[in-house]
Amino acid sequence: MASTVMLFVYWSILGIALQSLSSCDAENSISTRYPCKFVFNTNLHPGTDMETALNGSGIYAMVSAKKGNGAWIIYTTLNDGKSHTNQITLTTAKENYADYNYMGAGKNAKDATKNGFILGKTNFSGYIAWDRQCPNCITQNGSTNFPLEWTGNRQSVICEKCKRVYSLETGAITSGGQGKEDEALMRYQVSYGGIGSILKVGN
Repeated sequence: MASTVMLFVYWSILGIALQSLSSCDAENSISTRYPCKFVFNTNLHPGTDMETALNGSGIYAMVSAKKGNGAWIIYTTLNDGKSHTNQITLTTAKENYADYNYMGAGKNAKDATKNGFILGKTNFSGYIAWDRQCPNCITQNGSTNFPLEWTGNRQSVICEKCKRVYSLETGAITSGGQGKEDEALMRYQVSYGGIGSILKVGN
């Protein structure tokens, strides 16, 4: 009887420890390499590409922002094969008080649509946001202008410079890897409570 109790206690402690480790791994997977802080009120802008991406597994949207004529403009491009970029102009004073200069690594001043992050819902890990830039080219070249583009199946993205292909499901390299030092995509935390809620992406 005593041995049975001890065995139960052992497995209980082991289970708690493993759960704690899993929680730590999840937190540690969020990149803090570049600041990312994005807040968007989906209730004020219904039916955007962002909500389309968050409400269907395997659907992703590239999201970036730029300020023009005193108002922030959010750019979104779905992986639907149409290669069409939509614009959402933020019209309220509260929205334009926000600062969208920190949306990850990309700092392309000429083409803001190449910056930002890739937002979506994976099949197994739920809501996800990946930085739009190739982390390996950033490390190897010391700059941050290496935007990722959709591949043919649009479930992965490719860096035109190094030709690495990254899975949008896991962030891992699926093709073009160059060694054990290769890095997966930089990931950001996503908070979203459903249609009409506040969407937050950041670290």
